[in-house]
Amino acid sequence: MNNKIKYFILFSLLNIHFSTYNNLISQNAAPSSFISINVKDSLLKISNTDDKLNKVNVYLNTAIGLGYSKSDSAIILIIKAEVLAKEINSSKLLERLYITYANIENSYTGNYTSALYHTFYALKYRKINIENNLISKTQTNGVWFYKNPYNDIYYMLSYIYAHLGNKDKCLEYLNKIDAELTQTNSKKNQELVSNTRQRVIHLCDIYILINDLEKATKYLTIGQKINQKLPYVKQWGYPYILEGNLFAKQQDFETAIKSYNKAIYLQIYYGRYKGVMEAYYGIADAFFQQNKIDSALKYGNLVVELDKEYDFTLGLINTYALLYKGYKIKDQKDKAFLYLETADKIRDSLYNTNKLYDAQNYAVSEQQKNDLLEEQKQKTKLLIIFISIIFVISIIIIILVQKGLQKRKYAKIEEDRKAQELEAAKKLQIGFLPKDIPQRQDLEIATYLRTSTEVGGDYYDFIQKPNNTILSICGDATGHGVASGMMVSVTKSSLFSITENKIDSILRKLNEVVRKIDLGTLRMSLNIVEITTSKVFLASAAMPPILLYKAKLGKVEEIVQTNLPLGGLKNETFDVIERDFESGDVLMQLTDGLPEAPNIKNELYDYHRVCQQLELVGTKTVEEIKQSFIATIDSWLEGAQNPDDITFIIIKKG
Repeated sequence: MNNKIKYFILFSLLNIHFSTYNNLISQNAAPSSFISINVKDSLLKISNTDDKLNKVNVYLNTAIGLGYSKSDSAIILIIKAEVLAKEINSSKLLERLYITYANIENSYTGNYTSALYHTFYALKYRKINIENNLISKTQTNGVWFYKNPYNDIYYMLSYIYAHLGNKDKCLEYLNKIDAELTQTNSKKNQELVSNTRQRVIHLCDIYILINDLEKATKYLTIGQKINQKLPYVKQWGYPYILEGNLFAKQQDFETAIKSYNKAIYLQIYYGRYKGVMEAYYGIADAFFQQNKIDSALKYGNLVVELDKEYDFTLGLINTYALLYKGYKIKDQKDKAFLYLETADKIRDSLYNTNKLYDAQNYAVSEQQKNDLLEEQKQKTKLLIIFISIIFVISIIIIILVQKGLQKRKYAKIEEDRKAQELEAAKKLQIGFLPKDIPQRQDLEIATYLRTSTEVGGDYYDFIQKPNNTILSICGDATGHGVASGMMVSVTKSSLFSITENKIDSILRKLNEVVRKIDLGTLRMSLNIVEITTSKVFLASAAMPPILLYKAKLGKVEEIVQTNLPLGGLKNETFDVIERDFESGDVLMQLTDGLPEAPNIKNELYDYHRVCQQLELVGTKTVEEIKQSFIATIDSWLEGAQNPDDITFIIIKKG
């Protein structure tokens, strides 16, 4: 342990922790966790051997030892190991390598898209190893080992999707794990042993991330029951961090701070400084939520100070965002801007366009492709038997028949594969939409999205701000298929990480992100409406006009804003239009799929018909307005499939 940091933490800044920590050390022998891995000795072993297998193992063991404290260095070693493992072509080593890689990215750096990519590679090599009967001893002794040989990888995928905010995919992979390992009342989870503690604590963290606090509490209860059976200095600190996170989610900030403090003693004692930084951030955020800005800044700066010695990229990004808001409140604009700029640089460094593209492709189709491959293998075996029998009768007939059968068979397989991938991509598109519509007493809100024959890029979302203001977002990515889905994914994740308050600033920031990621010719059209108690503020990037039905006049105003789509010009600016939003008024955001829907004569429905329909039904409820548009467009299409996604949001002031 670095003495400068140790005494800085224990004596200079946290005198309140000193006496308890001192008692712990005086009463108990230092645990083995204090013994850090000797990187110099490990690298010396590597330099003294030409055995590539031995080198890879030393690299991986050293990286695992560095994971808690020096994740950036650990990843450098893993990359070196990856080069050698590919030269050896060892599927066992590659499986272990990619699991280690994904775990460090998911737990410490926060590079979730890359973690997803590497986990699917681990899944690929696990399948190869199972087919060749090369199951590792580590796997059979693992926390997730039971009947299903993929439990640990499915757990990792669910954890990563939880961090990415994709609850549906998270639960999909959790449900693939043996139920005996995931149900709170199962026999396995009643065993009061270390493996159970580790498993349920990770499940608790996953359910906190997807905001299922009831299940998270059940898992934490099991984990703490095992944890608290032990003497205090032999307990784990991480359950107390999760306990703090749960209390913070429930707005019980004082109790949360107490839990974080319990965790700090243990994490320092065991040398787990990543956990110390998590606890400090939790305390800082709890103070911030209580508007105790000075205390929040104090603990936030502790995280920054620790990061000089110990890497925790994800925690640092969150801390910089908190420090930015804190210094902004204290009107220390220079400091605030510095932390915002640094957070953006770190966040941008985690993006990798190629990894994002590959991860999305894996997530959409990997399982379907593997299932299809297994089916094809079985059919091929049967076909060989059939060919052998026919061969006795006539070689010529076999050749002719086989050619025809093979051609039709592979055409059908390819057709089925494309259909399955298309269906999976559509599910991915729907998965990006919000699960719940925001509730406000004076508003009625209805949404509608009808996908086209291809997978499009239509998207809508809502952000409910603390001051009872709602941001309504409607967007349309250019292109079709997985590529447009990627654009929606980037937009959604960026929207919820941007700290700007003004809607034109949000669009400017999104424009920067889309340009930096550089998805070729792909662009994102998007508008944002900010709805206060009596006003609406509108900003748009290359979207169709926003329609505003004024109840007093019985007329619809088309509000047109001309700007380029996101990802166009580098320094594009966006205008904000303000309108009164009075009782009975109706606001409608839409993509071009509705006005540009063609009938059998190839005539477009057009914007004037949309306005006329809204004037006709503007006095009705939002659900009645929505159903009237659905009925109208069905009549217009006359049973034909819409060639582009049809999406609209209807908001009525009560």
